[in-house]
Amino acid sequence: MGFAVRADRNKSNSVESSQKRNLVLLHPTKKNLSSAGAELFEAPVQAIPVKVATPANVRQLPTAPRLPLGLKLLVGVQQGSTVITGGLVATALVIYSWTVYLDQTVARSFDRLEALKASIQQVTTANATLKNSMAEQAESPAAGFKPFDPERVIFVAPAPARPSVELLVEPDLQAPMPHPLGY
Repeated sequence: MGFAVRADRNKSNSVESSQKRNLVLLHPTKKNLSSAGAELFEAPVQAIPVKVATPANVRQLPTAPRLPLGLKLLVGVQQGSTVITGGLVATALVIYSWTVYLDQTVARSFDRLEALKASIQQVTTANATLKNSMAEQAESPAAGFKPFDPERVIFVAPAPARPSVELLVEPDLQAPMPHPLGY
């Protein structure tokens, strides 16, 4: 049994260009075998004529189609818009969460403000009550206060007006440094 292999140097695919010298017969010979397997092939080796069949039409495998420039541009725009859309969605989520946080903070601050207003009213009411009770105590004869007598009023004369003093701002004179601070 043997196999024929075509080995053309000019790489043409036609049957006519193949010559007998370009066909190589592959079969085991005595030279290739070791001495143990030599007894299996005692018959003389003969060349078997082999017909080589070549395909009539050789086609290349299809390659990935090249995209037109306009389609490449559209794919790039789609990818860019996808990135921009993702960025906008992320920005919208950040702004939304910030507004929710701000709204909650304002609501807490408003509640605190209302509590402070209520406590201010309570303090003002307590202050007015204390003033009223002090005035009632002062009017009672048991307090020992004497009523106001206009004859005992002391008037103080105002001090003479002083001339206004203009402050002169002197620029700071920088003293020379004894050594440099750094390099």
